[in-house]
Amino acid sequence: MTQGVTFRDTAAQASDPLLVGHKFARQAQLRAAGYGVPEFVCLPVEAFDAMRAAAAADFPELAPDGGPDELAHWSKLATDAVLQAGASDDLAAELLREFDGLAGNDGTVAVRSCAVPAADDVEGGEDSADDPFAGLGRSFLAVGREELVDRVVECWASAFTAEGVLYRATRGGDPTVTRMAVGIQRLVPAARSFVAFSRDPRGPLAGEQSLVAAAYGLGEGVVQEQADVDHFFVHRSTGAVESQLVQKKRRVVTGKAGGTTVGEVPAALADRPVLDDATARRVAELAVSLEDHFGLPQDIEGAITEDGDIHLVQARPAAIAPLAPAADASGSVARELHWSNGNISESFSGFTCALTYSVACELYAVGFEELYRRMGVSEHTLRRHRYELRRMIGYLDGRVYMRLESWYRLHSQMRAFASIKRQWENAVVTVGSSVVVEAPGRLKRLVMRTSEIPAAAARRALAPVRMRRFFGWWDERRDALPDPRTQSAGEIVEDYRELWADVALRWGGTLVTNPHVIAELDLAERLMKRWAPQADRGTLNGMLCDGPANRSVLALRSLLTVAEAVAAHPEANGSVLNDKDSAGVWRCLADGRFGTDIAELAQSHVKRYGDRGLHDLKFESTVVANAPHLLIDQLRPVISTGRTVETSTEEECRARQEAEGELRAHCSTPVRRAVLRVLFWSLRRNLLIRENARFCRTELFGASRRMVNALAQHLVEAGELEDVRDVYDLTIEEVLGAYEGCRVGGELRELARVRAATRKKALQRADPPNVFATDADVPLTVALVSAGTNRGDAASTLTGLASSGGVVRGQARVVTDPNIDPESCRGKILVARETDPGWLVLMLVAKALVAERGTVLSHMAITGRIFGVPTVVAVRGVVDSVPDGAWVEVDGDRGTITVLDGPGAVDSPVPDEPGAVDAS
Repeated sequence: MTQGVTFRDTAAQASDPLLVGHKFARQAQLRAAGYGVPEFVCLPVEAFDAMRAAAAADFPELAPDGGPDELAHWSKLATDAVLQAGASDDLAAELLREFDGLAGNDGTVAVRSCAVPAADDVEGGEDSADDPFAGLGRSFLAVGREELVDRVVECWASAFTAEGVLYRATRGGDPTVTRMAVGIQRLVPAARSFVAFSRDPRGPLAGEQSLVAAAYGLGEGVVQEQADVDHFFVHRSTGAVESQLVQKKRRVVTGKAGGTTVGEVPAALADRPVLDDATARRVAELAVSLEDHFGLPQDIEGAITEDGDIHLVQARPAAIAPLAPAADASGSVARELHWSNGNISESFSGFTCALTYSVACELYAVGFEELYRRMGVSEHTLRRHRYELRRMIGYLDGRVYMRLESWYRLHSQMRAFASIKRQWENAVVTVGSSVVVEAPGRLKRLVMRTSEIPAAAARRALAPVRMRRFFGWWDERRDALPDPRTQSAGEIVEDYRELWADVALRWGGTLVTNPHVIAELDLAERLMKRWAPQADRGTLNGMLCDGPANRSVLALRSLLTVAEAVAAHPEANGSVLNDKDSAGVWRCLADGRFGTDIAELAQSHVKRYGDRGLHDLKFESTVVANAPHLLIDQLRPVISTGRTVETSTEEECRARQEAEGELRAHCSTPVRRAVLRVLFWSLRRNLLIRENARFCRTELFGASRRMVNALAQHLVEAGELEDVRDVYDLTIEEVLGAYEGCRVGGELRELARVRAATRKKALQRADPPNVFATDADVPLTVALVSAGTNRGDAASTLTGLASSGGVVRGQARVVTDPNIDPESCRGKILVARETDPGWLVLMLVAKALVAERGTVLSHMAITGRIFGVPTVVAVRGVVDSVPDGAWVEVDGDRGTITVLDGPGAVDSPVPDEPGAVDAS
């Protein structure tokens, strides 16, 4: 420890935040704990206090309740007063002695500032857990001996920058009492630099992955967005690394005359990742270890030297996007519902009739209830959450969407869900979701996984046996159903109820395999990347071919068999290909005009596979079973291509053989190949089960469709409906209730007429987005409009880096110079090339933030998360692509900016305040 004001990082005072601020106190603690923190010297806050006392007469007064203009004016006067006061000669001499001890004659240092908390608020202050905001104080890299004293004084002066004064005033603090400590640290010769978050700061994936942003050169390039940055997402449990890479052209390096400058990245490095996976994992592990050390998520900065050593230069509590709902201007909490059509659109794409939706609701409710029971969820828990089962899917302007809150709440009751949540989101939700559910702690998660392992192993082992029993039961149950056209209405109603009562008891078993498929596919992808990195996705896909044929494949082969028989019969072939009267051709075919063999093949196909077709889960769709002449339309292209069962089988065999060859070529270790083959075998088996179950679902809906169509005919004959197709505008309970006496309401005929008019209007409107949020406190039809879901065709959609969640619509305010009236940005979507703390006053009044440059670590991204507004950065060309004043939609979860036709794209103008902003 030297004599005078300053002291070394090893001194006890260096760990006292009341003397040096949280930034340097934390650095001293980490250096003492053995972390690779470069040595540094602290200039405590008492030096700042002495300077200010000496210059007291020059410090201006700030009027109470001053506005932004008054704060900015005071800031300039206060900054000038500090710069004019400077450092005393004795202090300057002491600083130079410390510099010599750190850097020697030719070295350089980093000079950083940190605001010091008040004595009565030791937990507060910059870089504390309560106020992790970064970028308010000044920092300088590559500072030489001649510049040192001036840079220290400039750090002092940064206590009163305009953005810092405004920020502290908006946080309810007194900006005039800010006190600043300064640290002088040996500069590490960084070949690469990074900023890392122990938890993804954007919120939804915070508990799942760490985030690392890295660039070539000094850390200033990452922090101040002066370099081109690669992003790495490291899964906290598995260590899997996903990357988002850019071409690197810029880096920050030490200037010839000192300081820093922007230089070019060598061409050989431009397209290479800044970090390999192993290094990205090391950085993420460092961030996580610091989170464990301090007990809070961490935002760290570091440097990597040419020899690969990692040096930690800063650590602070991370500004993670808030998980709680944001309060509106009145102080009340805005509640949201989150919707996704994810992979549900495979079954119910586009507009779906009310009848289909009501039957789908029943299947999801009874099927998943039984699934949860088989996955170990208790009866008490099932009863407690039964209401969620009835709202797993919603009906939004005639479109079917998953209500994500219900899915997460229900799925989180399963022990297995914690292990496959990320994979499930990728496979089912298909995009990141803003829904946040309470995650179990590490100990509870470990207990859950430990107990789940034997249960999952038992389910996997028993699944083939149980599913064979199910398929045998279903085939018997399906074949035993009578033709509803021969039954009375009452008999049809009873058969329908009995069928679905059986479904409620058994259908959940068909869903048990889905978690197995999700987990095994994810494992296969990760192992292939690790053990056979040169193999492409086609290798994995090929290894899933050539297994036992599932029922969908058998349906295709049946169609091919019919096509081969028709093609071999000249008269039948000419009739099918040339006669456009498909109904007439079918009658000839079925009546045996082209031979009994063809007739039997065709009729057998219709009976066994006629329920499979386009949109076959929609009751309003017409499938071959209901209109056999559609088989002729299916046969024409098959015959024209000459595709046969043999060629189809050969293609599968060839794909598998090629994949086997690729696997041998890219995975040279026999043991690893054996492991992968076992994994692929298990995947093929589980995929077979899953696809067979899906085909059974098609048959269930086909049988139900025939029953309802027969009931519709009875209702028409009784005068209750005008046309059999009117039944599609009713729910299943309304149809059955007409006979059971359980229906409430007026005449079915009038109800169907009203619904038909609503349906026609809905068909004219565009589909909502794939994922969006609505206000839970207003009727859904109103919330859909205010959330901006019924929009016109977008002029364009731009993609960037999602940085702060939420979806909002409004007019763009394109700003290239921040020296404008902040009121011009109020309630607008701020669009800029890049920002720095000087833009804070503009960001405070905007309702969404978009930047052409930046990372999730940039000032705009952090500001967006702190203030809970949707934010997207790194949107290439956004300033030139989005006209000032254009109506746009910003999706901070997906990282998209969509240019709309204008407020007329919806039924009413877009409100000034967002209808659905997700603060997470």
